[in-house]
Amino acid sequence: MDNNAEFGISSAFEEAPKAKKKRRRKFPVKKVICYTLLVLYTVWLFFPMLTIFITSFTPAEQIVTSESFVWLPKFTIEPYKQIFTTDLYIDEVGMPGLLLGFINTMWMTLLPVIVGLFVSGVSAYAFSKIKFKGKEILFAIEIVIMVFPLGAFGVITQIFYYQLDWVPGVLPLIIPGLFGGIGTMFFLRMYMDGISDGLLEAAKMDGLGFWGIFFKIMFPLAKPAFIAQFIFGFVGGYNNYMTALLYLSGEPKFVTLSLYLGEITTLFNNQGDSNIHCAAAVMGMLPLIILYIIMQKYFIEGVAMGGEKE
Repeated sequence: MDNNAEFGISSAFEEAPKAKKKRRRKFPVKKVICYTLLVLYTVWLFFPMLTIFITSFTPAEQIVTSESFVWLPKFTIEPYKQIFTTDLYIDEVGMPGLLLGFINTMWMTLLPVIVGLFVSGVSAYAFSKIKFKGKEILFAIEIVIMVFPLGAFGVITQIFYYQLDWVPGVLPLIIPGLFGGIGTMFFLRMYMDGISDGLLEAAKMDGLGFWGIFFKIMFPLAKPAFIAQFIFGFVGGYNNYMTALLYLSGEPKFVTLSLYLGEITTLFNNQGDSNIHCAAAVMGMLPLIILYIIMQKYFIEGVAMGGEKE
């Protein structure tokens, strides 16, 4: 027994180094390469934003006298002050153009986005959970409409709005969005398809109707998808330049933020005013950055197509 025990102990000690050798992991070359490329790509994406941010705090004298980009500027907030104090819009409409553009952009964007999201959500609920004649045919027609490029109807749409005497004015930017969007409805329907039908049956037994089920069950469970679509719609409306340029030209009181940022080089055209241009760009990006920071959790959940599965 003692010999066997000694043999067992010695064999265990002999196998220990082999086990250690087996546990050694290879250097993760693929992961290092992958993360290195991702870091470089991130730096590449944020590099333009970094240069804009640095330039916005660079004095005009330093920009004019320097022969290359100023990486270590003499910090100043004068460009941000000039946006709100020396803007030509102050004399014309009594308010800095950046502030006026932000206010106009917010109400012109939020109204159609919120109402349109509600309409798209109700339509998605109907297509997903309500049985009615012709549902599949109507849904197929909407999918076919999604295939057509909207740019092909730009001139026709403009002529139509002129015939309605909506131009110049804000109605072309607001009214169409109130009816929702096919893409938004399609996305929400896919999300709602993953919600259990058993919950709806139980709700009907408890006496809930169409609107009760939508507001008390469908909307809370699909909230991440609604928030994701809200962010997409808000960013699209916030950055909408061409539509505003077509229908709001010649109306200073209705200038949007995108139009103002497009005019900034004309409003401030002196040598060294690039710091003012960059300061306006930073102010324009700030609301979107704040929105994403607040909503990123729900945004990621909505895009990931989460939801209660059957």
